[in-house]
Amino acid sequence: PRATLRSFIRDFNESVQDWRGGKPLPGVLQSMRRAAETLDISELPTFRREATLAIRMALLKEILDRVELPAYEEIPGDEAVADGAITHWILPNTKITIVRIEDGPLAGQFLFSKETVANLSAYFELAKDLPYKKGATVGIYDELRYSAGGWLPRNFVDRLPDWATNIVWGQGLWQWTAFVGVYVLGGLILFGLYRTGTWWDQKHASHLAAMRFGVPVALLLAVALAEFFYLFAEQAIGLYEGPLAFVSYSVLVIQVGGLSWFALVIAGRLADGFAHAHAHGEPDARRLANAALLRIVFRLASVVVLAYLGIYAAEAVGIPIAPLVAGLGVGGLALALAVRPTLENVIGGLTLFADRPVRVGDFCRYGDQIGTVEQIGLRSTRIRSLERTLVTIPNAEFAQMQLDNFQARDLRLLNTVLQLRYETTPEQLRWVLAELRRMLLGHPRVTPDPARVRFVAFGAHSLDLEVFAYLRTKDQNTFLSIQEDILLRMADIVKESGTGFAFPSQTLYYRRDEGLDVERGQRAEQQVDEWRQKNCLPFPEFEPGVRWEMEDILDYPPRGAHGYKPRWGLSEEPAPKSTGATSPSTSDAVTPLSSGPATSPSGEPKRSRTWLRFGAKRG
Repeated sequence: PRATLRSFIRDFNESVQDWRGGKPLPGVLQSMRRAAETLDISELPTFRREATLAIRMALLKEILDRVELPAYEEIPGDEAVADGAITHWILPNTKITIVRIEDGPLAGQFLFSKETVANLSAYFELAKDLPYKKGATVGIYDELRYSAGGWLPRNFVDRLPDWATNIVWGQGLWQWTAFVGVYVLGGLILFGLYRTGTWWDQKHASHLAAMRFGVPVALLLAVALAEFFYLFAEQAIGLYEGPLAFVSYSVLVIQVGGLSWFALVIAGRLADGFAHAHAHGEPDARRLANAALLRIVFRLASVVVLAYLGIYAAEAVGIPIAPLVAGLGVGGLALALAVRPTLENVIGGLTLFADRPVRVGDFCRYGDQIGTVEQIGLRSTRIRSLERTLVTIPNAEFAQMQLDNFQARDLRLLNTVLQLRYETTPEQLRWVLAELRRMLLGHPRVTPDPARVRFVAFGAHSLDLEVFAYLRTKDQNTFLSIQEDILLRMADIVKESGTGFAFPSQTLYYRRDEGLDVERGQRAEQQVDEWRQKNCLPFPEFEPGVRWEMEDILDYPPRGAHGYKPRWGLSEEPAPKSTGATSPSTSDAVTPLSSGPATSPSGEPKRSRTWLRFGAKRG
């Protein structure tokens, strides 16, 4: 305690003498800092602490210059505290206490206690009516309050009239006058910066994001101007205590608010700029999707900046963050349960942007609904329905839906079944099939592969023709117009063929029963009896050799069709003519698999099938 008290008085007196003697400010501050090292200032706000600390030291010196101090030999020294029995010392007849610091980087040192530093204003009120002792620094507290800062000459106050140095509410009248003037001027400059920045951005609203820098620059200038305003109030006007605290917190609000606003604005501008550079030449919907994704990324970055600024502001005004963090640790489970839906939605939004099943502007089916995606945010997705209502779906739910993105189609499918009447003859059916295929191949909005029309089934009341083709369009209205044109052409072709479309119906036919064809029945029975006599009855299967001769002998494509080729079992030689020889015996009966004239209508030899022996002995 003895060394602490002696060091404070010596170093503070030295700084006052240097200040009053007009010595350079760095030397004055050096002595002042040595004196400040004797105080426990842990309870003082760290934000703008220097000016507050100077006033607290002046108050302590004013008290020590008025109260009676014991002889230095009576104050505990190193030998008295060596055994650790003395942990504090109170100045007689006061509450000023010097205590030993038990923990932290200053552990073991004796300092003026933090309670003493915090209550110096109250202690001064009790001692201010006492007379100064011999050798005191008379009037240092008042002189410090009405003096100018380091930016102005030391004798600046001496040039002012006497009334200007009168102390009112802790400051000289000239300081209050300068404070109000600077405060009004600073407010006008800030307002002018904001108006200029917004005017510039509105003027360049249609330009690139890099040209809309008015508001960001205005915000940065406002932050810098606020800092200059504080320095001017402290270093030029010389404000302390309440007025300087008011300026400090005003500057803090301007700087934190300006930087927060700057982070939000610059996040959007950077997202637009990067999206435009990245999506050069891409369609508007894709560019909007990229801009939305980048805007969310930059917004998350701005949230981190805002969190840091919030912590800085809380620490500056004296709100401890460590207990708050500890409280969050204790209530972490409850907090996690409370924010779980929000976190799920945020993660769902990031998933949508990463996978990109849909983008802003896409027309899609979500679940059993259809609509156009208008916005994908951090929490929810907004979709414009066919009824023109705005549907908001949480991202966590939307990301789990089955999403059918119509906008991603490259072609549109036309798939329908034409049902023709059963009265349609095979030749009519062939003509309809050929004309429908010709129409699809010739249509400029139909892709030729695959573009098919096939006779697929004998339906319950119709002959079914399936039409399958892809149309060269993505738009729904264009698809409907092309489909309408094709369907009308199909109707014309069916009408031209002489048939018509079937509809569910029942037709009742009345006719006289002609009975069975006895002659054909006898021939069939006779043939089966011959197979049985020759032990070649084709049940349950054909004899292997006969089966091999029967395989792959029909025409496909049929004779006369494009791509027709004779099968291996066909011969270009004319069919054998009758030579008058004895016909084969019953045991060597031959059955022609095709019949007809041996020559074509033009007289050329007609290809005929090889005569295969059915049931004859081989070899």
